[in-house]
Amino acid sequence: MSNVDTKHIVKTSMLLAVAIVIQLLGRSFPQINQFLVGPLINAILILATFICGIKWGVLTGLLTPVLAWLVGQLPPPMAPFIPFIIIGNLVYVVAFGVLSKHKYGNYLGLLVGSFIKYLFLSFSVTKVVYLLNIDIPKKVLEKLAIMMSTPQLITAIVGGIFALVLISLLSRRNIIKKY
Repeated sequence: MSNVDTKHIVKTSMLLAVAIVIQLLGRSFPQINQFLVGPLINAILILATFICGIKWGVLTGLLTPVLAWLVGQLPPPMAPFIPFIIIGNLVYVVAFGVLSKHKYGNYLGLLVGSFIKYLFLSFSVTKVVYLLNIDIPKKVLEKLAIMMSTPQLITAIVGGIFALVLISLLSRRNIIKKY
């Protein structure tokens, strides 16, 4: 394992630790949960991708929904939807990572990734869950349909903007740099 890989593992682990703390806090304050936790987790996904690269962003996007479920931030009846959340995160991270390599790519990647994530999650909860006959209680599915629609677009964009502001501030001070 190279020194670069070790540094990326450490940085990704630190970001995941922050994600766990955010999710634990979100569980404690459910009334502001989605609009606090969502943007912060999306910011962590963008930061992991920018600082460590796409594969580490993908790993972070894969682990955050599972960790949310393990710490109780994502209620157990919503567990069957975790694979869809993972795919939504992966689309967000990959779109950002690929497009960020171009001029104005961070902004384009953020917008495209946010929009595709929103479309995928919204379509999944309203169509795919029914097509695959996934056993999610009706009341939970109704709540998921609300959570996985426009709020996903908002939280992805807000979290991404927060990440880009942090990236700009920390890059100017040479605290972080692109992978």
